[in-house]
Amino acid sequence: MLRYISHFRTVSNKTRRLLSTSANPLDSYLSQHSTDKVRNICIIAHIDHGKSSLSSQLLRVGDPTNTSKEDISMLDTLAVEQERGITVKATTASMAYTHSSGDLYLINLFDSPGHVDFSHEVSRSLSCVDGAIILFDASQGIQAQTVAVYEKAKEMGLPLIPVLTKVDMPSARPLEVAMSVSELFPEFDPDEILLTSARKNQGMTEVLDAIVEKVPPPTIRYENDSRLRCKVVDSWFEVQRGVVCLLKVESGKLKEGDRVSVLGGDNYLPDDASANFEHFSIQEVGVMLPHRLRTKKLIKDQMGYAIVGMRNPRQASPGGTIIQHSDVSSLREEIIGASEAHKTPSGDSSVLYASVHPTEENSFDDLVAAVERLALNDMGLEVSMQKGNVASDAGGGPFLGPGLRIGFQGMLHVEIFRQRLRDEFNVEALVTSPKVKYHVKFLSNTRKPRHPDLPSEIVIEDLSDWPSNEEKFIIYEPMVKLRVLAPVDYAGTVMDLITKRRGGEMETKVIDERTWLFTARIPWAEVVTDFHDELKSTTAGFASYDTTEDAKPLEKANLAKIEIMLNGDVVEPLSFVAHSEVAAQQGRSVCKKLEDVLPRQQFKIAIQARAQGKIIARATVNPYRKDVLTKAGKTVGGGDVSRKKKLLEKQKAGKKRMNTSGKVTLSQAAFNSVITK
Repeated sequence: MLRYISHFRTVSNKTRRLLSTSANPLDSYLSQHSTDKVRNICIIAHIDHGKSSLSSQLLRVGDPTNTSKEDISMLDTLAVEQERGITVKATTASMAYTHSSGDLYLINLFDSPGHVDFSHEVSRSLSCVDGAIILFDASQGIQAQTVAVYEKAKEMGLPLIPVLTKVDMPSARPLEVAMSVSELFPEFDPDEILLTSARKNQGMTEVLDAIVEKVPPPTIRYENDSRLRCKVVDSWFEVQRGVVCLLKVESGKLKEGDRVSVLGGDNYLPDDASANFEHFSIQEVGVMLPHRLRTKKLIKDQMGYAIVGMRNPRQASPGGTIIQHSDVSSLREEIIGASEAHKTPSGDSSVLYASVHPTEENSFDDLVAAVERLALNDMGLEVSMQKGNVASDAGGGPFLGPGLRIGFQGMLHVEIFRQRLRDEFNVEALVTSPKVKYHVKFLSNTRKPRHPDLPSEIVIEDLSDWPSNEEKFIIYEPMVKLRVLAPVDYAGTVMDLITKRRGGEMETKVIDERTWLFTARIPWAEVVTDFHDELKSTTAGFASYDTTEDAKPLEKANLAKIEIMLNGDVVEPLSFVAHSEVAAQQGRSVCKKLEDVLPRQQFKIAIQARAQGKIIARATVNPYRKDVLTKAGKTVGGGDVSRKKKLLEKQKAGKKRMNTSGKVTLSQAAFNSVITK
């Protein structure tokens, strides 16, 4: 899923002219190009290995028609991307490049995220291209996510172009890294790995020539069919123009003024008959350079944008197909069938779940609207849907009120989600500590038989569904294969950390004289929360990791649900699961952290951790004490002892009422304390 403009982003008049202009220096080329002169390429790598910098420099060097003076050094356009310096949404741009042979080629370039939490963006980018550039940092060398994206590209059968980046850095060791790459990936000849520096404009022409020579042209799917088929790669909403689609023309021609319909897509509702025949008028068509360049038409094998003339982004969700309205009846069955076949199964994509609540009591509807719109553009989110509406199935009780149940790809994804809600929709949200899925198998119980109509096995996403202590059951937790790349100096530290996190079946492999590869089978719950932070802190930031599916995805485990109580009331969103051997230790840790982050009130807050019906830890937040014996700097009652006693007794009675009816305010820091237990 690709993206260029963020939701509700304010664009100045000067910038808007750059984003959409009637000037058309590529018009003559775009009307004459043939399929064999088109290259669709994606850049993949570990996070912070220079993907966006290389993409921007390739656009500067490779396209002589780009005479704009705009700054295209940042393909990362979301506020969260610019603030954090990472790519969250994949982006695309097109350029006309003259090869050394003199032939003119159209190159559609995709820049994708590097963090494992956004691997769905990488998969979507790879599905749109015919080859990939795989980057290796000349200083850091091979990293864990490098291996993951390599395997993903090879599974799709894409040719790969190996490139070393940042070779101008003082710490660069290009020869050593090239040999390591060749050792781990034998298909790469170290003499053929390209050396580049985006900062010094080194090796850009060689990379562009390699794209032309090693990446095949797009596969012809509809050679004898001229009917329009445009695959929606991404869509977003702009207040002034409505829905903007980023699309790939698979057949036919798309022109301004065409009457089109949109079928299929990740959010397509097959029972919504009105959506099948609703038509829209194409208002504007063009290509991304990466600014918008209006071309008035797009032809077969081109990628570009289209302003569709609709106000509801759900009607043009990624994965859908834009066709001529007159072709709906003849193409509907073909497109809907293909869309359903390639749709990600619900519930299989998310790796952890959390409930999301508004920070203000009366802003739940605003939160629902913002999450619905954000979910249309972030396909990694899994939001409960019921007849087109978000289901409020994540009640937070008296402490948080109503909320939403949302699936995420990882902890960074959770943080990005909260920040995008704030930046793009001005909505503040509380996100509870995320949980993984647990599988429960119930055993026969003569003391309290289970009702025969109830299933013997269930999957738990919300800990409120955890079986009671009176039932007999077995818990199975999800397992993953962990890969850690770390300097040999930290080998002992890494192995200790994996063992501490209940990892097993550990193996090591020497990558080069500096780097070792560690593999292990480990519970997913031990990795998905704060494993990244602890790994970085114990290895001075040099280690990296990634996870893949394990051959045996479930493992029987001795786990316990830890309930956190405030003044005797269970706060379900603060509950978590721990291994029985460390339940008491983690319960004490969470109670201590809550003691530090919960604000003091005028009443005492008793914090307790309970496991299997027993209190295993306790902490107390002492109350404020108001000085009722002094008013305006003077002693009340003029020193009368009976008057003082009366005031103190009244204060004591008020404190007692507060202890039974006072409301504890929970902040995001309270939920973070459970994550980092």
